[in-house]
Amino acid sequence: MNSVDIYIVVEGSTEQTFVRDVLAPHMAYAGIYLHPVLIGKPGHKGGVVRFVRAENDIGNFLRQRRDTYISTMFDYFRIDSKWPGRAEVRRQIQNGATLTAIHKASILETETHNEIVRSFPGCGSGNRFIPYIEMHEFEALLFSDADILAEKTGIDVAQIRIIIEGFGNPEEINDDPVKAPSKRLGTLKSGYRKVAMGKTVSEAIGIQAIRRQCPHFDSWLTKLENLKEGAGA
Repeated sequence: MNSVDIYIVVEGSTEQTFVRDVLAPHMAYAGIYLHPVLIGKPGHKGGVVRFVRAENDIGNFLRQRRDTYISTMFDYFRIDSKWPGRAEVRRQIQNGATLTAIHKASILETETHNEIVRSFPGCGSGNRFIPYIEMHEFEALLFSDADILAEKTGIDVAQIRIIIEGFGNPEEINDDPVKAPSKRLGTLKSGYRKVAMGKTVSEAIGIQAIRRQCPHFDSWLTKLENLKEGAGA
């Protein structure tokens, strides 16, 4: 059975732990091996994710083994204002367009892909780079199952359901950094720990259940799964 290796440049410890401990074991059953790598140099602190830094890391992986693929896992809220596609999203919204999470992600990921292809034309980047921007941040995935999220965090399930009912799906929570999923959880539960809870809750919910509730996340995993077919499986 042919296998596929995918390096995922991630934003922080929450994403790194999720990919390593929850997503990677799930994908490994299909012969798809995920390797999460923190953006930037060792010891890099969180904050705004600058495209120039991401571009450098992505380029380094593209220049290495030609039989690997590269993806990303960055929060929409964390990417900088100069990120490819950001200006187009702003322009459309200012012109009155109502953009869904998937629409915004499509603009950003298409422009990010195009920019990487222009920057690294001789590395097969067109086929080897599969960008993913989390809408609107990682913690949205945890709202895929209100009962499990409530059980694992000790939050009243009714409060979680009120949040979910205001949106079409968890990835729509929320185009406002002040009301982001992690901010909402922190408000409902004092001492909410992002990394530990991210793993505990997502593991309990399960990848398949998250995929059913989060179409953009599901689309990303489908793209990664399709790489197996391209590898001649």
